[in-house]
Amino acid sequence: MVSHSFRFPGESDSYRRARNQLLQAEIELRRRVEEVAALRRQLPLGGEIPEDYVFEEGSADSTPRTPSGRCGSPSCFNPAKTPLPSTASCLDRR
Repeated sequence: MVSHSFRFPGESDSYRRARNQLLQAEIELRRRVEEVAALRRQLPLGGEIPEDYVFEEGSADSTPRTPSGRCGSPSCFNPAKTPLPSTASCLDRR
C-alpha cells in the first residue's frame, strides 16, 4: 500500500489509514484510466456516419448535441479522412 509521509497536525491513525487507502485507490484509478485510453486509441476506425444526428443524452442546458456540433463537422468521424487531433484528444479524455 502507498503511504504518504505528510501528516496533518492532530490527525488520528485511523484518519491516516483512510487517507492512505484513498491515495491507493486514486493511483489505481489513474492507472486504469490510462489503460482504457490506450485501448481506445488502438480501436480500428469505425464506419462512416452518413448524416448528422442528435445524441439521445442531451447537455446540461438541454441544447441538442450533434457530432458536427461537438467537433465542427461530421467529417471528423469519417474514416476516409484524417481525424482532427483535437477530436481524438477530446475522445481520449472522456
